[in-house]
Amino acid sequence: MALKAILWYTTVIPLDRHPHRQHAANYDSEGNIILPMEAPSSAARETPATVPFKPVEQTQERALPKEKKKAFPSWIPRLRSAVASLPSHASANANELLQETARQYRQSAEGCKAISQRTCRGLRGTAGHVWAFLVQPVWVVRPKREPKRYSRIVLFFIDTVRFGGTFAALFVSLFVSLNYQSFWQIIQTRLDPLQEIRTETGLGAGTTAELREKLLKSPMLTTAGSQENSSLLSFLPPVGPPEDRLIIPKLNLNVPIVIPPYEALLREDWTQVETDIQQSLEKGVVHYPGTAKPGQAGNFFMTGHSSYYPWAPGNYKNVFARLHMLSEGDDYWVYYGGDKHRYIVRSITEVKPSNVDVLDQPADRRLSTLMTCTPVGTTLRRLIVAAEEVDPETAEPLAVGQQPVREQPKYKMEMLPI
Repeated sequence: MALKAILWYTTVIPLDRHPHRQHAANYDSEGNIILPMEAPSSAARETPATVPFKPVEQTQERALPKEKKKAFPSWIPRLRSAVASLPSHASANANELLQETARQYRQSAEGCKAISQRTCRGLRGTAGHVWAFLVQPVWVVRPKREPKRYSRIVLFFIDTVRFGGTFAALFVSLFVSLNYQSFWQIIQTRLDPLQEIRTETGLGAGTTAELREKLLKSPMLTTAGSQENSSLLSFLPPVGPPEDRLIIPKLNLNVPIVIPPYEALLREDWTQVETDIQQSLEKGVVHYPGTAKPGQAGNFFMTGHSSYYPWAPGNYKNVFARLHMLSEGDDYWVYYGGDKHRYIVRSITEVKPSNVDVLDQPADRRLSTLMTCTPVGTTLRRLIVAAEEVDPETAEPLAVGQQPVREQPKYKMEMLPI
């Protein structure tokens, strides 16, 4: 484009000055056009200067190399030099950083060493002063006896033992007085080892007698009021006691099972639920609200006191005081709704009071759990006795929905006193 403009401009402007024009333009030695700043004089107009003719081709050839030659910005060489010097600067900075880091670590180590040495010297000095104070002799004046010499440290240990012994004696006496019923029950079991071999038949004697009394008082029976053993009671099929009961042969326990009301549970009033459970514990062991019933899939959960305040109402404040004496393989029986259920202990563990996993209700097993506080007289942990329902006769685990095998005795009609 520049070459075309030069050719066009050169052809348009004549080489000779027109006589009627008021300006004159010249070429310099390099082919550039020169315009005069002031109007030329008349003499100059009359005698025009002859300008040598220079071919356009030569001017173009001499101007082209200057147009093609482009100078680089001044910052590019500086950038190149800076980039070339980056590795050396980075290496120098890294070396300085490492040297400074090592120097700071050395100073820190030296400072820590000096501090530790001063601390050790101070501790040794303090220990020396303390030991000198503790071994100082002290004369103890005793009534009607000669004074006796003790060192301060020996006197300190004597006072500590006296105070600790007094405090421990007071604590033990108070603890035992509050839980004497539970401890006396445990001691009685230890003193009478034959008590552990009693069977379910012996434990159920009281229940059978109570059932007999209720049946004899019923006016619906033909033998009501009879005291003879050959009454209708002997021909009745085996049934459970008139109330729900828990029987543990090994512990000689035969206690009622109490079901607290469900209204507070349905309202999700947990404070009232706890109050209902505490009130029900005064009457026996509690079937925990919301858990499965015996014979159902899930976890039939029962809880009872191992110890409670002596002045609290109720006769079952220490019903589970000896629950820790059960072992894996022991069994217990539950009469619930007139049906008899047998459970065999599978595991005995201790958990934190906040552990609610023990209330889980599996959908594929028939389980039962007994829970109480442990150690006796405290609420630090919970003793968990987990058992599985089995067939009363074969002791085989019962599946969900399976009924135990019960052979009922067959009576002839002429045998019934009707």
